[in-house]
Amino acid sequence: MKMNNNSRYGGLHAEAKILIENHQTPLLCFYLDKESNEVKLIADTVSQRKVRESGQFEKLECLLKRTKKEKNKLAFYDDCSLGHGQCNPKDPMFSYDKLPTEILRAIFKYLVPEDLKTLILVSQTWKSVADEPLLWTGFGLPTKCMKNQKLFEKFFEGSLSSKLQYLELGKCDFLLEDHHFEMFMSLNIFSIKITCDVDLSKVSNQLLLKNDAEVKIKIDDITIFGIEGLESILHSLTVFSINGFDGLRDGLLRQWMEILDKSCKLKCLELFYIDVTQIPKQMLARVANKIERVNLIFAECSPDQLKEVFKGMVKSDSKMKHLELTDSNLSLISPTLFAKAVNKLESFLYGLCELSESQVLEMFRIMSLGTNLKNLRIYYGDKENGITSLETMGMDKMEHIELVEPEILAKAVNNLESLQLDLGASTEESSRLTLTQILAIVKKLNSKTSLKCASTRARPT
Repeated sequence: MKMNNNSRYGGLHAEAKILIENHQTPLLCFYLDKESNEVKLIADTVSQRKVRESGQFEKLECLLKRTKKEKNKLAFYDDCSLGHGQCNPKDPMFSYDKLPTEILRAIFKYLVPEDLKTLILVSQTWKSVADEPLLWTGFGLPTKCMKNQKLFEKFFEGSLSSKLQYLELGKCDFLLEDHHFEMFMSLNIFSIKITCDVDLSKVSNQLLLKNDAEVKIKIDDITIFGIEGLESILHSLTVFSINGFDGLRDGLLRQWMEILDKSCKLKCLELFYIDVTQIPKQMLARVANKIERVNLIFAECSPDQLKEVFKGMVKSDSKMKHLELTDSNLSLISPTLFAKAVNKLESFLYGLCELSESQVLEMFRIMSLGTNLKNLRIYYGDKENGITSLETMGMDKMEHIELVEPEILAKAVNNLESLQLDLGASTEESSRLTLTQILAIVKKLNSKTSLKCASTRARPT
């Protein structure tokens, strides 16, 4: 089977070349050249190799060269044309509507929403399957609708708007108004994301801040609300995430913190690459301890601020349960305060932080006696040239852990609910645990333990 350059098939070869060379699309096409009565193959290199290795050339060639009479014998038959265990050649028609919905669903899930829009017009059977929400996860508002208000409103009046699950609003060539948002709210949309270049001056703050459990509105730049709206939105948020890479006006972070210090319903506060040294340490501690989950990822905090936050964590009215810290100097916090605060949490993840030997020893000592802590993990990363992601490592990479008494370490670890030991798998750094410590931990697993999940990873040899 060879490639055919016959002009009769020039268009086919041109399309195949575009798909393979320009779009890197896997392609496998067999056809029978009626002039030479030879079977030809058009394929990308990988597909061609796989077909050759399969040894199916001869069977495919034989199939394509069958006479018309022989091909009729290969026709599909539906259930109605079967009788007494034999096929009835009088009705060779096959209906794809007869395929089980599970088969259709399995096929349709490989299609993009643009193709699904065509499928729902084929038949009632196909429409019932193609209408399923899971198949439309990637469906978004057409770009042309953001450039023309009539097209925008026409789309939301049509049935296709009901397929939207996640709506992202970018820059519009017209002003969005209250009635547009009322249209969004009437649909079964899980979330609406609004980028910072959207003009919402004609949309009321009350509508944007509407507390609807069914629809989550995420706005990239909350400064669009002005001073009056800013206080309202911060009082209604449950998750507040700030990334310093986006840039902040001088004094804006402090203004936000002052609002949260007065009234805070947040469940999660995330500060990424933010300089928080401008925030008074008592204010930062009060706000942080009103929130269940606090993530300070490469946030620049002073040792005094961190000390104040940890003081707040040991108080009875602290709501903090989960803390993530990176690139912080914790060594100036007293070992007793550090150990008590960490063991009052449910999870503590830290990385690239300075900890003293006495802090680590005291943390595990208190943990061995009883703890609220369920998960203790470490972040690994290289801050040189910036950080794009952090990798979590096992507890055995913790600095100074090799100095903890094996029996104390074993009791402490078995009071947790989750344990990961990398044993040198995550990074080039080997495990810090001694053999005696590992044996003590394993031995304790056979007695009373709170562990629900324990995993180890060894570096491949």
